[in-house]
Amino acid sequence: MYGTCVEIVYAYNVLASKRTSGLASNPIQLSEIEAYLRIYGQPSIPVDVFIDLIGIADLKYLELTNGNESPGKR
Repeated sequence: MYGTCVEIVYAYNVLASKRTSGLASNPIQLSEIEAYLRIYGQPSIPVDVFIDLIGIADLKYLELTNGNESPGKR
């Protein structure tokens, strides 16, 4: 399980570093995740779960950086 967490965090950091931004940060594009998988290979977990976890982490990042988190959720 620890190795999977490290794998997700590493992938997220690589993908997030390629993020585009305008007035606010844009979400990580599915095409970027697909490119990541072509370059780095298949993850140790099912691809759909990998994509979901990257997406969940990205949504949380966007909430925090774009000020969309409600005050009671901190």
